[in-house]
Formats: sequence, structure tokens, C-alpha cells
Amino acid sequence: MIIYIIPAIIIVVSLGAIIFMVFKKLPDLAMIDVETIAQEKETRVRNRIMAERLVRSSLNLKKNVGVLLKPVGEKVKEGSAKMYQKILELEKKTVSSKQPLKKIDLHQETQDKLAEASRLLKEGELEKAEEIGIEAIELDNQNLEAYELLVEIYIKSREYKKARETAKYLLKLFNQQKAADEGSLLRRRLANCYGDLGYVYELEHRYSYALTNYQKAVELEPNNPRFLDLLMKISIILKNKKLALEVFSSLEQADPENAKLPEIKEEINNLPETQNTEPEENAG
Repeated sequence: MIIYIIPAIIIVVSLGAIIFMVFKKLPDLAMIDVETIAQEKETRVRNRIMAERLVRSSLNLKKNVGVLLKPVGEKVKEGSAKMYQKILELEKKTVSSKQPLKKIDLHQETQDKLAEASRLLKEGELEKAEEIGIEAIELDNQNLEAYELLVEIYIKSREYKKARETAKYLLKLFNQQKAADEGSLLRRRLANCYGDLGYVYELEHRYSYALTNYQKAVELEPNNPRFLDLLMKISIILKNKKLALEVFSSLEQADPENAKLPEIKEEINNLPETQNTEPEENAG
């Protein structure tokens, strides 16, 4: 409000000054020699002189006021432009928030986040990788790849409880999609999930549960060297010589080039004949 009051005061004061100057100069105007001027033009000449002075003073006042108000006008113009821009941005955000992402855009954004999380995982940025992975799940809470990635992240960060719970939930998602069925494209990934869960149990020294999950992985992928190797090692830990020999035979056929086979065979042969029975742990 004060922006408008100050210029108004300046204009009023300036006009008052001009009127004062005009009246002050009236005696001088009266002294103008008009004897050489025709009587009928005397009044017109005086009026013209006064008018010209008044016009010149008004023009000067207008110029000075214009210079004075120019910064104010520029500020007002700049402020209006900024306000208009903010309104446009707010309107754009409002429209975007009201329009959900299209399915194809949602899928692409999810894939982009998974790619970023994988990159961060490789670079050892585990916390950031977890954060991006969770963001991907928020976009698509049925995305199997996102949960698989989180399991890997939690294993590397040694957050075994998180890894275990995530793997268990992932198994439910796989089962909902009948991943165990013959010919399913998800069958290998389901086996890998069992393998990861078994590995988590092994890291927690819960060997009976590790054994169970490794066996399920091998049932799905009987010739997979990784699963056979995991199952054989847990059999040795549990001193289950019979099972270890059976798995060794399968591993020998699946991976005959494995240079560690003789060493493993010797370790199995040194196991006692009686099987070590270990009480089942709480599955929590």
C-alpha cells in the first residue's frame, strides 16, 4: 500500500510547487511590455506565456515522477511475473498429481529404479541400493525382481533377518504365480530363492532349515551345480554322510570339471557313519 501513497504525495507536492511558482511570477508577467502588441491580443499573449510555462513545468514533473516510479514499476512487473510462474508450476503439479502414471510409464520407472539399485549394489552403496529398491516396490509391489534384489542387498549387508523375511515373502509371490509348475519360466528363479533362503539360514547357523531349503532348490533344479554344492556342504556340516555321498555323485555328473571334487570326496569319506541329528530351530 505504501508503494502507491508515496508517489501520490510527491505528485501533489509538485503540483502545489508549480502553482506557487506561477502565482509568484504573475507580477513579472504584468510588467511585460505589451504596448507594441495590439490591445486585442494582450490577454491571449499573457495566457499563452503562462500556459507554456505551466506545460514545461508539467512535462518536467512527469519526467521526474517517471524516473522515480520506474524502479517501483519494474519491481511490480517482476513480482507479477514470478507470481504468474508460481501459479503455472502449481497448476502443473496439481494436474500431475491427479493423473496417475500410465502402466507403461510405471513399468519403465520401476525398471529404471531397479537398474539404479543394481548399480549401487555393485558399487557397494548398500543403503542407497536398499532405498531405491524399496521405491521400486512402492511403484510395483508385485515386482519379483525388486524383492530378489533386496534379498541380495540384505545378505551382503549381513541383515539376515531382513533377508530371511524378504525371501519368505518372495516365495509366496512365486507360489501365487505357480512358479513350481513344469515349464514355468519362473521355476529357476524360485529355486534360486530357496537357495538364497537356505544360505541365510546357514549364515544364522540354523542348519536344519538351510538343509530343507537347499533340498527344495535341488528338487527344482537337480543339475544345478550351485545348489548341489550348497546341499553337499550343509550335509557335511550336519555330518550326514549318506546324503553327502548321494549329492556328491550328482555334483560329479553335473560339474565333472570341478577341481575340488577329490578334496570334497575325501572330506566326506572322513565323516562318521552315524548321522548327526540336530534339533529343529524355531523358524522365526
